[in-house]
Amino acid sequence: MPNKFVDCDGHVMENTDEIIRLVGEPFKTTGHMNPRRVLPSLDRFHTPRLEERKPGTFDPSVGPEKWVQFLDKMGLEFSALFPTEGLAYGQVAFSPWAIAYAKAYNDWLCANYMKYNTRLKGIALIPLQDVPAAVTELRRAVKELGMVGAMLPSNGLNPHLSAKHFWPVYEEAAKLDCALAVHGGCYGDLGFNTYTVFPATRALGMPVPLAIAATGMIVDGVFDEFPTLRVGFLEGGTCWIPMVLDRLAREQEYGGLKIKRRPVDYFTSGKIFCSCEGNEKALAYAIERVGPAPFMFASDFPHEISLDNCLEEIDEIQVRKDLKDEHKAAILGENARRYYKI
Repeated sequence: MPNKFVDCDGHVMENTDEIIRLVGEPFKTTGHMNPRRVLPSLDRFHTPRLEERKPGTFDPSVGPEKWVQFLDKMGLEFSALFPTEGLAYGQVAFSPWAIAYAKAYNDWLCANYMKYNTRLKGIALIPLQDVPAAVTELRRAVKELGMVGAMLPSNGLNPHLSAKHFWPVYEEAAKLDCALAVHGGCYGDLGFNTYTVFPATRALGMPVPLAIAATGMIVDGVFDEFPTLRVGFLEGGTCWIPMVLDRLAREQEYGGLKIKRRPVDYFTSGKIFCSCEGNEKALAYAIERVGPAPFMFASDFPHEISLDNCLEEIDEIQVRKDLKDEHKAAILGENARRYYKI
């Protein structure tokens, strides 16, 4: 199959032992690292839960070789690789460890995936627990390691992602002309992790943090201050976008919300991006509201799909009758190339 599609969001299955070996001082000689406790849990469910998984999903044996097999089978030009356990990175409270782990993880990702095949594009972890260190690591990851952007945790940080405290990171990303991505998957302290059934936690825990992050960045002026900044909101579908648009427009109508543009204008600016799932009914309506430019195909491999059923993901978009052909082409490749500048 010719390589004509683009995957905006895939995942690596971290090899914790290898990452720990790359951790620098002071942890290398004086620190104690438990390989089972290098990062916090995503929520109260991810370690012990009763849930049947489809065969081949969350396969810990997936490494760079299987990733390239996946790219070839799917007809993918490239995939942007995010962490798995690292989705909880924002919950790390000890900033020296956040700094050390980010550097080690980024070096591991570059050495084991990016250098294995240039179609595997790295997304960096940056230690937002220490903003100057995050700026430094973002610059190193992009300029020295060749990564195409960095992940912003969807949950766990204090203050909020939109706070001016974090604006030096956004300024640096704009200068570097790289992508930033708020990635769903960490549900702690939002109320969902107290549900007794994990699928309900996942159902709301993926999109709601993205809605919170996007709303904050709009109303606190991040996109006005940094008009060239490109931010993606990944793995929460598209259903949250109309909700944010309508609720913010309502507040503007009341007169209490003072922002420089209409809420919809931020989503049509070409600087906000969103991953989508091929079979979600909300996609067509989201396109009706903001156009096709924000939306990108995401495989989530090797989490929810396997090498055996991966082609279904592309097919679900291609066979849809409620999407125009030019919209399908944008979703399956053009938008992600623009987002990652590849």
